[in-house]
Amino acid sequence: MATHDDDFLSLFNGSDSIIHLDNAERSASEIATLGGIGAAHLRSSGVEKGARIAIWMANSEQYLVALTACAAGGFVAVSVNTRYSAAEAADLISRSGAVLTLIDESTPAAPPGPTMAAAQLLSGDEDKSAATGSADDHFVVFTTSGTTSKPKMVVHRQRSIAVHARNMATGAVITADDIVLVAMPLCGVFGLCTLTSALAAGSTVVMPTGFDVARTAELIKRHQVTITHGSDDMFHRLLEHGADLGSMRWAGYGRFNTSLDGIVERADASGGRLTGLYGMSEVQALFSVRDPSGSPAERTKAGGTIIADNASARVIDGELQLKGPSLFAGYLAEGGASVDDDLTADNYDDGWFRTGDLAEQDPSNPREFTYLTRMGDVLRLGGFLVSPVEIEAVLMGLDGVLEAQVVAVDRPSGARPVAFVISDGPEIDEAGAIATCRQHLARYKVPIAVLTIDRFPTTPSANGTKIQRVKLREIAEIALR
Repeated sequence: MATHDDDFLSLFNGSDSIIHLDNAERSASEIATLGGIGAAHLRSSGVEKGARIAIWMANSEQYLVALTACAAGGFVAVSVNTRYSAAEAADLISRSGAVLTLIDESTPAAPPGPTMAAAQLLSGDEDKSAATGSADDHFVVFTTSGTTSKPKMVVHRQRSIAVHARNMATGAVITADDIVLVAMPLCGVFGLCTLTSALAAGSTVVMPTGFDVARTAELIKRHQVTITHGSDDMFHRLLEHGADLGSMRWAGYGRFNTSLDGIVERADASGGRLTGLYGMSEVQALFSVRDPSGSPAERTKAGGTIIADNASARVIDGELQLKGPSLFAGYLAEGGASVDDDLTADNYDDGWFRTGDLAEQDPSNPREFTYLTRMGDVLRLGGFLVSPVEIEAVLMGLDGVLEAQVVAVDRPSGARPVAFVISDGPEIDEAGAIATCRQHLARYKVPIAVLTIDRFPTTPSANGTKIQRVKLREIAEIALR
């Protein structure tokens, strides 16, 4: 049976955390109070409970107020990545059915439809009575890559966020003595889970507006940060900058860039202690974590031990399948009309969520697994899962393009997309194709090369032929030398 303690707002109201922002310092309970004021203002503006509100801003006090306002008012926060292009953001906002978009000075472009400056949430003298949101409410929407050109919209209830936060604090041994840096954006589960686990533990929180390597290194040193989580590219940049990680008790990292082998050992040399983990939008970040006291070879692996006592994992035909309280409520339908609460057979097998990830389970410990790779063709770019179909759809809109394929190629700066096209005439204008992609896609999704090819390498399969994406990656690597 749900309790009040399972709602999102209780993470702030029940926390002793102090949050250090760029230009302010707030207690968690102060943020909760401000969220109540924001909820009242939204209600007085005609926003009804259950309505979806897009949040297109960088990390800030205003973002925290927007989130807690949604929780207090029973609204659904649609997270919009600030790295999205204007076209991508507009598409997501439209498909989500958001009735309003909250913006601030960090919002990169004008969104479609009604907008409100986040600062206005604290204006007016509306009735600030008790919160109407509850643990059962749909609360936040994250985007994740699917098998189509449009990212899926993953819906979590307040309960799944709040309960997972407490499980992270307990299972990952985060304490009130810790100083936690929230370096990743709150629009994704990595950033939000870093924040909520710290709140659940009562830790001190340091949350800059954005990631700047010099500024982040300075904050780590000044606040003597003991825990943070981020991508391998983020830690690579910090180490290249010469950041002192000696104050860190441990740091969870997402192993996305396979060209950064040795990063755990490099962090050890600087005094830090990186350890692998596993998560995704549907189950949230830090679903499992490697033992920070393990060897570098063990800590390099993604996966680890499940942090929640009442969560489980199994591997069927190589595919990782999961159960637990951190799982999502369903996918938001196009236009935001409904949420698939039944969690259809396409994604579930007898109550187990099918992740689409290839993994190995520890034969001696069923609560521990190693993530190997995606079973399908989803790309990991800039720390985000991206369907190649998203990029291919833009390329297919170009004059003369008959077919398109996109693969990820590891570069020193991170995994980057390379596109291959088949033309019905002369070679495609590469510079023009890349320029068109920049207009429609986030920067990290824009191909670094668009190569015209006569035919795609294929191999026979049970259903005819299958494109050899491994061969395409080999061709791309040769072309980029």
